[in-house]
Amino acid sequence: MARPLSPEKRNALLQSATLAVAEHGVMATTSAIAKGAGVAEGTLFTYFESKETLFRELYLHLKEQLAQALMPDYPHGGGYEARMAHVFERFVGWGLDNPAGRHAIARLSASGLIPQTTRLQGMEPFLAVSKMLEDGVREGVLIKAPISLLASVFEQIADVTIDHVNQQPDARERFLKLGFQMVWRGITT
Repeated sequence: MARPLSPEKRNALLQSATLAVAEHGVMATTSAIAKGAGVAEGTLFTYFESKETLFRELYLHLKEQLAQALMPDYPHGGGYEARMAHVFERFVGWGLDNPAGRHAIARLSASGLIPQTTRLQGMEPFLAVSKMLEDGVREGVLIKAPISLLASVFEQIADVTIDHVNQQPDARERFLKLGFQMVWRGITT
């Protein structure tokens, strides 16, 4: 009879993979990931059948963490600006609190190793945000552009905001306000 898998070991592997991918991208080795988790390399393959499987699971794990930061108290009935401000502030806050997670998601997203089906699965917790963007474009509140372009503009400005807050932590609120103003002015009609 096979031994049950330990959630603690799985989480340790995901944590170690987050740090390794943030630093080395998809060139991070399974031996380094296993070592960072305090387990043998063979143990990693007990939990994840391949390095690619690990990266897909890590991508979904990080997207779920991001959703747990963004979606609580999402103002479903609020105006577009209020909903967008909520998402921006939470996104920036998560990025500031989770620099390795932020970098790991970016590196995994750019790697070409995350299939479209996994990307779509990772977007499921954010469907209310996607719908808001689609409705905003349809109603003429947001500029008529592909949702992926609007989301990219949002993410790029959020990333720059995070970088500025990291450089000047005392100016966090000022940069949050300025960053959101740039997003809002950049995507509205």
